[in-house]
Amino acid sequence: MEEIRALEKTSSVAVDETSLDTKEPVDAEKVSDFEKEEYLVEDYARDVAIKVLSTQDDETQPALTFRFLFLGVGLSAFGSVLAQIYYFKPQTVTVAKLFLLLISYFLGKGMAWIIPTKGVFRYLNPGPFNIKEHTAIIIMSSTASVSATASEIIAVDDLYYNNKLNPALAIFMLFATQLLGYGFAGILRDFLVFPTATWWPTSITSANVLQALHFDRAIVSKRVQMFWMVFVGIAIWEIVPQFMFPVLSGFSIICLIANGRGDVVRNLFGGASNNEGTGLFAACFDWNYIGSDCLWQPLQTQLNQDVGLLLTYVFMMALYYGNVWKAKNFPFMGQGLFNEDGTVYNQTLILTNNVFDPEKYAEQGPAYFTASNAWFLLVSNLALSSCLTHVFLWHWKEIAGAFKFSGFRRGYEVDDPHHNVMKKYKPVPHWWFIAIFVAAFATAQATNYKGNSGLPWWALIVLLIMSFILTVIYGYLSSVTGFSLSWFGSGFFQMIVGFMLPGKPVANMYGTVYGQHTMNQALSLMSDFKLGQYTKLPHRSAVLSISFSSGITSPAFTFCAQVGGSLVGAILNYVMLLNIIDNNRPALLTISGTRLWSGQNPQSYNSNAISWGALGPQMFGSGGTYFMVPVALAIGLVGPLPFWFLHRKFPKAGFNYIIVPIVTQYSAWLTVGVNTSIMFSVLIGIFTQYYIRGRYPRWFSKCYTLCGYRTALIDRFFKAISSPAHWCVLTSLSSYDANFISLRNKDGGTQVMIFILSFAVFGAAGSSHDFPTWWGNPSLDQGLSADRCKAPAN
Repeated sequence: MEEIRALEKTSSVAVDETSLDTKEPVDAEKVSDFEKEEYLVEDYARDVAIKVLSTQDDETQPALTFRFLFLGVGLSAFGSVLAQIYYFKPQTVTVAKLFLLLISYFLGKGMAWIIPTKGVFRYLNPGPFNIKEHTAIIIMSSTASVSATASEIIAVDDLYYNNKLNPALAIFMLFATQLLGYGFAGILRDFLVFPTATWWPTSITSANVLQALHFDRAIVSKRVQMFWMVFVGIAIWEIVPQFMFPVLSGFSIICLIANGRGDVVRNLFGGASNNEGTGLFAACFDWNYIGSDCLWQPLQTQLNQDVGLLLTYVFMMALYYGNVWKAKNFPFMGQGLFNEDGTVYNQTLILTNNVFDPEKYAEQGPAYFTASNAWFLLVSNLALSSCLTHVFLWHWKEIAGAFKFSGFRRGYEVDDPHHNVMKKYKPVPHWWFIAIFVAAFATAQATNYKGNSGLPWWALIVLLIMSFILTVIYGYLSSVTGFSLSWFGSGFFQMIVGFMLPGKPVANMYGTVYGQHTMNQALSLMSDFKLGQYTKLPHRSAVLSISFSSGITSPAFTFCAQVGGSLVGAILNYVMLLNIIDNNRPALLTISGTRLWSGQNPQSYNSNAISWGALGPQMFGSGGTYFMVPVALAIGLVGPLPFWFLHRKFPKAGFNYIIVPIVTQYSAWLTVGVNTSIMFSVLIGIFTQYYIRGRYPRWFSKCYTLCGYRTALIDRFFKAISSPAHWCVLTSLSSYDANFISLRNKDGGTQVMIFILSFAVFGAAGSSHDFPTWWGNPSLDQGLSADRCKAPAN
């Protein structure tokens, strides 16, 4: 769930005064096509990729430099450690890719200025910090800056099975799960990366920022001072709500009046602690929880989200106080499994050698979810299937066009301006990717056998075949529409593995990782390939320019940057995971955790593995308590149909603005984590997207002044494109804000301070050091949550 919240929806602009002649000229007749309903995705993508991005390339620019190696490895280490810390936080947040992009830019510029260019140091400083080495740093560090899905297995094994995997076995398993998807990505490059139609909106956003930073010196010079002011200011402020004055992270008048009295007050109005409540009407002054998405997400997307959030309050309270699924027997929120009397379900009592034992189950009795967690599982299936229907209803032309482009049928002949420029660089052969896939596959089979996973060799093969098929299908959707569905994989593969290997929860965990994570890694890698294509980072070679030499060749530069990032990230993920578990085990095993640490992610992963892997027929089968969860897949398919028919009947009524998958997905958005940020996030989003953008459009789009036609282009996009699957496109085009860099640094300053506080006082590296208890820093020993509501029961 929390991983879904962290989906990155960010963007910026590239303005290149020096190379405007390299871009296609503005065609007024072409621009007007955006108002036509039959506007094809190929033309749409071409206008975005060519008129917004420059095709220029300086092949003499070095990519393999000391700056790349130093900053790439350093930021990979920083990002991977921070990502693992966030995995065990009450509110899981991703390490922002654009934060890494911006901070690496200033560090790279600083190194180019500080390191001498003469003498022996000339080998370390080949000249100005350039876009190619910058792109390589981002690809490497962003690849590493995730909590590898396989780390969930290690955490669950340690926390719930008291099984510490052998370090070498654990690290090789992480390597295997990280690298399997790379083989898929390499094979699918010709179809999903090189063509113009597959334009990967999420990559265009990063490419826009890179070109803006390296091509437009005027914009950069005006923002450098603002960058550091905002970065330092928000970092210092973050100490206050995170450490000294936690009440500011969830300032609720109603909670302050109740002062620890009443479960209803806590469930509805509390939310500053993990799994506390829905946080209705709470004010949040902690940017770590608010985040920057609300500042540039399109108004249409945000309003659909807001409708879903309103439904969340209704459904969560109705399900609990209506005692649906025996809800009152269990906590209001929680991701674990429970006995009918509300005590924690002891999963070890129904397993024999980690396999479901019917006789023991008969003695132990059935397992239950909290109503909020069951609702989340149900809504996840609704959102998944409604998204499929929605995309086919509203974007059949785009999907059909993507499957019909010439490269798919005629020897992979691709005519893309960016790809044509890249043809002068020698490509990475397919056998490289096949080789790494074979090596990762062999490693996966070996670690499965040695780790006693219970996943047979044939099951891994079947899951990888299914993962490959889904990578093709959802890769097209992500690359053409920007509407990512990779988050659904966990629940889907849990169901599949549950059918394939009933009664084996550990095997279910391993199978889910190899099915879901392989697809996600492939999609991520292809997005990085597209970023390298936009910025002209050589696929296979990079020139290391030094003062007296023309350079040396380095094989597979983009490829090695990605693989290197994965390996660095996997090792540090494992080290940090052990540190956090060893130092915070009691908090991670409780339902609500603490204000600083939470085991909600491994709890959820373990609960789903037990429920699907061991108790699937009992919980989700016919007559099971939660049989509606799998049925929701079928129900979701018809969800978008009423609005589509109404739009056909009343085309001017605005039914096309209703995005069923987003509304559905957000109707279970508050079932986990810290929820006090919702009100401020909603208000800030509406204020910036409705009032600021509507009242001060020049200020909002200030950085478009160098290319006046682009402002008109944005307006036409917003008028013409009302479809939900283009929400990522709208995000990209509405984000050309003069203050974009400074806004992103709010996330950056916040994340750096969280990193420092985690090691200094929160116990990531050993014992914690709590700030003295006072009115603004209540203690759980007083029975109070961070917002002074009644603390949730553990």
